[in-house]
Amino acid sequence: MAINNVLGIIFSNANDEAVPELTSLRTMGSVPFAGRYRLIDFPLSNMVNAGITKVGVITNSNYRSLMDHIGNGNPWDLARKRDGLTILPPFNAPSAGIFSGKAEALYGSIGYISDSGKDYVLLADCNIVCNIDFEDMLKYAQSKNADMVFACAYGLPSRLPDSVEYLADENGRITEAKYVGYYDKEVLYSLKTMLVKRTLLERLLHEANAKRISALEDIVINNTGNIGMYCYKQEGYVKTIESIGSYYDISLDLLRPEVRKSLFNPERPIYTKTGDRTPAIYGINARANNSLVADGCKIEGEVENCILFRGVKIGKGAKVTNSIIMQNTVIGENAKIDCVITDKDVTIKQGKTLCGASNYPVYIGKGIVI
Repeated sequence: MAINNVLGIIFSNANDEAVPELTSLRTMGSVPFAGRYRLIDFPLSNMVNAGITKVGVITNSNYRSLMDHIGNGNPWDLARKRDGLTILPPFNAPSAGIFSGKAEALYGSIGYISDSGKDYVLLADCNIVCNIDFEDMLKYAQSKNADMVFACAYGLPSRLPDSVEYLADENGRITEAKYVGYYDKEVLYSLKTMLVKRTLLERLLHEANAKRISALEDIVINNTGNIGMYCYKQEGYVKTIESIGSYYDISLDLLRPEVRKSLFNPERPIYTKTGDRTPAIYGINARANNSLVADGCKIEGEVENCILFRGVKIGKGAKVTNSIIMQNTVIGENAKIDCVITDKDVTIKQGKTLCGASNYPVYIGKGIVI
């Protein structure tokens, strides 16, 4: 199987409802992450690193910031005359223009899928944080002559309502698929990433549309045993963003070197839109410990166990700990911030104190002044 014979499809809005704080004005794919990235950078970069040159991004709503981020796909080498990157908005949805499930979203783009001429389609969500070797996954599918291959991990599944677990035999063939019933035991669970033969996908989508099935997971569960489904086990760091708390925990995991090494593997880089800002500036009395500080920041106070996005300003005497401070946020002089997530363009005036807890961080919405 040629790697460039695969069409990539990314669901940018999948599971938006899991983190309404972050997705009320943007898609899950455009949620800021790790100081300078967006969540869509992971599946998109993973596809490009595997040699996939044609990628469609299915959108549902609130996708202006997503379009601004990915543009024509140039940072991922997808600005091409042939193939390249395509935004797939919900123009063909049969109802009010908003997809009710991933199967319905795919059916709305079935013309794009058919016209691609690719033999395989690789489907991925944006709320799974991992660096997966899609090239190896594609080779695995070829070795098994599989109709479908699902990226999976063994451990505690996410608490999202569409979480699916699998049972597989010694050859990796899936014998049973079902929605997760208990979240407190380790299982082989889906990473919402699926490689499927294009013609099979088209047939299943037509059948699902006739039966008014909108959930892609229902199609998979209903066809287990009828077609050759296999699991591809992903090793290394794998996490699912399922709440604002999990976003906070996963983000601060990046302060651990072994996590950064797993996610930002130099052999499979994660690409993003460049910012072209000046390097971070540290004042005379500034202190920064165990933190990720993006370019364009100006720190004159103290920062510890934090992630600072581009253009953040920390005033003199301010102390910011265990927090995620997004782009262009201004922390005033002598402010005290602990266990806080600020969205973009927030201003916290001098002398203010905001404290959350590690299991319940305080979230400050975009553009708010405190």
